[in-house]
Amino acid sequence: MQVILMILGLALVMVLIFRGVPIFFTALIASLFIVVTTAILTTAQINLSQIMITEFVNGIAGYFGSYFWLFILGAIFGKLFEVSGAADSIATGIINKLGEKAIVPAIILAGFLLSYGGVSVFVAFFAMYPLMLSMFKKADITRHLLPALYFAGAGTATGMMPGSPAAHNIIPTQFLGVKTTAAFVPGMIAAAFEMVLVFIWIYYCVRRAKKQGKHFEATAADEEAMKSRAGKKLPNFWLSLVPMVILLVLLNGTSLGVAPSLAGGIVAALICFYKTIDWKNVWGILSSGTTGGLITLFNTAAIVGFGTVVKVMPAFTIMTDAITKIGGSPLVSASIAVGLIAGITGSGTGGQGIALPVVKTNYIDTGLITTSAQLEGLARCVSIAALTLDSLPHCGLVVSVINYTGNTHKTSYIAAGVTNVVIPIITLCLLIPLCYVFGYA
Repeated sequence: MQVILMILGLALVMVLIFRGVPIFFTALIASLFIVVTTAILTTAQINLSQIMITEFVNGIAGYFGSYFWLFILGAIFGKLFEVSGAADSIATGIINKLGEKAIVPAIILAGFLLSYGGVSVFVAFFAMYPLMLSMFKKADITRHLLPALYFAGAGTATGMMPGSPAAHNIIPTQFLGVKTTAAFVPGMIAAAFEMVLVFIWIYYCVRRAKKQGKHFEATAADEEAMKSRAGKKLPNFWLSLVPMVILLVLLNGTSLGVAPSLAGGIVAALICFYKTIDWKNVWGILSSGTTGGLITLFNTAAIVGFGTVVKVMPAFTIMTDAITKIGGSPLVSASIAVGLIAGITGSGTGGQGIALPVVKTNYIDTGLITTSAQLEGLARCVSIAALTLDSLPHCGLVVSVINYTGNTHKTSYIAAGVTNVVIPIITLCLLIPLCYVFGYA
């Protein structure tokens, strides 16, 4: 009965998120549901006040404190690229250099570069969207493929690639105490493999849509968005890349750590983009970035708070034991655990925050994983596992992008779902044996 109630509670999270209930209230309602029903319908000894006041709040506070600077500084860095026009400059430069005949790879490459360079997936989307509309119109590609084509570059391999400043890569490497470039060779091979599959899939989707007679049909909102780019002053393309390069060098080439590296990237952005930043409103810009980072951090922390409540339920021990005993490979069972929780919560970083302490208890504390190489392999597998089921239909990012582009799940999710869910799962299935081949398991 306890396991059934927990499954119902997890399902409730998916339903509430999909119906647009704010993340904090989703986490609170689902937590209360599990605690109250377990106390009433089972023989388990449950202290409602203790769990909701202590465990729930401590779960939120612990995650909030651990990753405060990662989310805040990362959001400010991305905001500077947005308001300065640097993100637009990079996207425009890549598409112009590759030409109109290479619109699909140009859009994918632009999203990839922005995301891997440290610009958040949300910020990169709003920067690229007007440009994508113009390119879709020129190439006569149905607007139903806007979400899939955007996610193809910005929402796939960049989050799991060694060296990436994305939270999906930073969180497991920090938690496990390894470098951000952990398991570099198998990680890069897997990332390249994933991008090849993504290119093949997107080209197939475009060709199939054209064969079906689907064309680009601009809406009034599309026309307005495309006009918004006209006459906008942008920084130089190569200059726009400098803060990204500095961030990546500091993060992966020094021992400064994540927060100082992001701070260095912010300083570089302020210097490089001084001509296109509204200095009269600079504090407003920084505050806006900070607010955005706080909202994202709090929403993710709320899901972790729910996970903390779940972890103190008796049924959680039963479920984790079942998962960790799936097979002999810790990489397999840990990836499944992270992927499932990411899918349930609709958040890859939230899934990591909930699952990693369990992974540590079951694999590291018990001595199944002991060497630094094994920790690197575990970190790399966890980083991509968090980018699989997190993009199910109820994922906040997926819902936001589909809605903002004026599409529906019915018209756009299949193409985006294969890009964001199916292909990453296939890549994970390649990465795990690669870790064994290269001695990271």
